[in-house]
Amino acid sequence: MRTPALALCCLLAVACGGDFSNDDLEFQNALPQREDLAAKLPDSARSGQGLGTRNQRLSASLVLGGTSELALQAYQEGTRFNTSVDSLLALLELFRNAPPTTRETDRRIWGPFPSDDHPGHELRFVMERQDASFEYLLQFRPRGGGEDAWWTYLPGTFKADGGIRKGTGTLALDLKAARAHGMDTGDANTVDRLDIDYQTKALPTRVELLFTGAGATTPNTRYASRQTPEGLGEMAFRLPSTDLIPGGLLETLDILARWTPDGRGVLVLNILDGDAKGAQYTECWDTRTRITFMQRNWDFITPTEGDRRTCPDVSALDPKP
Repeated sequence: MRTPALALCCLLAVACGGDFSNDDLEFQNALPQREDLAAKLPDSARSGQGLGTRNQRLSASLVLGGTSELALQAYQEGTRFNTSVDSLLALLELFRNAPPTTRETDRRIWGPFPSDDHPGHELRFVMERQDASFEYLLQFRPRGGGEDAWWTYLPGTFKADGGIRKGTGTLALDLKAARAHGMDTGDANTVDRLDIDYQTKALPTRVELLFTGAGATTPNTRYASRQTPEGLGEMAFRLPSTDLIPGGLLETLDILARWTPDGRGVLVLNILDGDAKGAQYTECWDTRTRITFMQRNWDFITPTEGDRRTCPDVSALDPKP
C-alpha cells in the first residue's frame, strides 16, 4: 500500500541524531512497533513454503496425508495481514526515530514539513498525553493554511498498562479523506478505511485488522491475530466469495487457524453462506503441512479420519474464563 508520507524519510533523516529527553522516550514508547502487532507465523510460512490459492475446492484437498491447502491459505492470509500492518507502522517509524520539532509539557509536534509527494501541501505529526493515555495524529493541510486547515490522515491512541509498550491501542488510515483531498491512495483505492485495534497488556496478545470497503458504512473484512511468548500463533479471518464447494454458489468462510513455532497446526472452518451452508470442517497438520487428522460434520459414515492425538496442543490460546 503506497502512503503519502514516505517522502518524509529524507527530511526526518536530517533531524535524526538529536537529543531525546526521558519524556520524549515516553511519547515514543506509546507508538507500536512491528513486533508488537505482526502475526506470528511458523518458519516454513515466513520462508515462503507454498502459499496456496484462494480457489481451492474443499472436496479436492481433503486427503489424509496430503498437503493442507487450508493451512497454506491461513499462512497466506497471515502474510497479507503483516503487509497491511507494516504499511501503517512504516509511517510511525519515521517520527519515532527523529526528535520532535516542538516540545510542550504534554504535547509533541513534528513539523510542519513540506509534502514532496503532494506539492502545495505540508504535514505534521502531533502527540498529546493525558496521564497514561496518548493520542496522535498525522495531518495534512494546503501549504500556508491556518490551524483549521489541518485534516487527519492517520489517527491513533494508546493507553499504557503494565510496562513499556504494554497496553491497548488503535490506529487507522483514513483513505477516504485522503482521496477527498486529492491524494492518490494507489492500490488501496477500493478501501475507505483501515483500522487496527490491539492489546499487548495481557497474554495472549491480540491484534484486529478491519477493512472498510469504498462506500461501505461498516468494516466488511476482518482479521484477528493472537500469539503467546512461546511462539503459538492464531489467525481468525473471514473469506467472502470463495469457490470452495462444487456448486452454483460462492461460499463465505470463517476460519480459525492455530499453529506451533515448528509449523504443526489445527484449523476449524465454518461455511456461513453458499453451497453446504452450516458445514464445519476441522483438520490438523504436521511440520511438513501434511494433513494428519480430519473431521467433517456433514459425513455421517466417516466423520473422522486420521489420529486426533497428532493435533498439537494450542490450548494456551483458548479464551480465559
